[in-house]
Amino acid sequence: MTDNEDTGIKDPNKVALQAIQRIQDEGLPASPEIYELFFVYYSGVSSEVTRSIDIMVNQNFELTAERCMELYRRYLDDDLTKQALNKAEQIVGDTLNGVDQIMDNFKISNKHFFGSMEHINADVLDAVDVKQFKSLLASIIKEAQRMVTENHVLEKKLEKSSITMQQLKREMEEIRAEAYTDSLTGIPNRKKFDLEVVRLVAEAREEATPLSIIFIDIDHFKSFNDTYGHQIGDQVLRLVARAFRDSLKGQDFFCRYGGEEFVIILPKTPLKGAAHIADILRQSIKNKDIKNKATNEKLTSVTISSGVAELRNDEEIDKWVSRADNALYRAKKQGRNCVIVSEE
Repeated sequence: MTDNEDTGIKDPNKVALQAIQRIQDEGLPASPEIYELFFVYYSGVSSEVTRSIDIMVNQNFELTAERCMELYRRYLDDDLTKQALNKAEQIVGDTLNGVDQIMDNFKISNKHFFGSMEHINADVLDAVDVKQFKSLLASIIKEAQRMVTENHVLEKKLEKSSITMQQLKREMEEIRAEAYTDSLTGIPNRKKFDLEVVRLVAEAREEATPLSIIFIDIDHFKSFNDTYGHQIGDQVLRLVARAFRDSLKGQDFFCRYGGEEFVIILPKTPLKGAAHIADILRQSIKNKDIKNKATNEKLTSVTISSGVAELRNDEEIDKWVSRADNALYRAKKQGRNCVIVSEE
């Protein structure tokens, strides 16, 4: 692939041809989403897309249309966010316009009320008998009642606007939570990891406490899909996610990093403690049964490989993550179903 010599940007025409050729080679449908996925892959503009596809290829995963669409939804599909923002923008705009109208009506009402009071006040000064005073008092009471009624109407409209904004806030929170949740396992996804790892590293350095990370990969995951089908593979992913929920508590963060890979971040946990937790999880998952729900047949047990690393002083996040990833790679090379600690 030749880069533009002046800008360093890959030639889009060549990238397009590579994407189309790859789609044909993989036997994939040439949908706009899958084309965009491979165009992004060959253009190199998204390290997440590149890394995810490379991992799948290196692990002998078949690049099915379903898996490509999962990657597209995870990294490239902003439709949900765009729709949410458009809806929010419309609601906020309508609500603000409504509030502006309410305030305009309030100003007009106040102006009318004080104008009436000034007029009545002038009439009071010129009043000569009780009958005139009674008439003016009745006018004052009438204007006050009108003002109270109008203020009550305005208050109801403001209350309705407040309820609308609160509802919008809840909807946006739900959309945000959905955007950061893996749809298959129900646990946080890679996008959430990218946010949490920065926060947890900052907290660990501020508090001068240890912070460890565990990279986990399901052993021979492809064979589950090839032997039993994708539904069993999905069941395996959910089993691992459930094991994390059952075993990890408090400030511990875990997510589905991509494909069959998971990540756990353990605040206030040194390397030795993290390795111990990784081994507990390994044994816990190995002891769980996987059954074919259709036949109730007990299938082979699930094992995982783990790489563990503790954050060093002044270490970049990418370097820390890379050390854990490399430790995971060594665990897989050494036979899988084991925990390897990053070399100091």
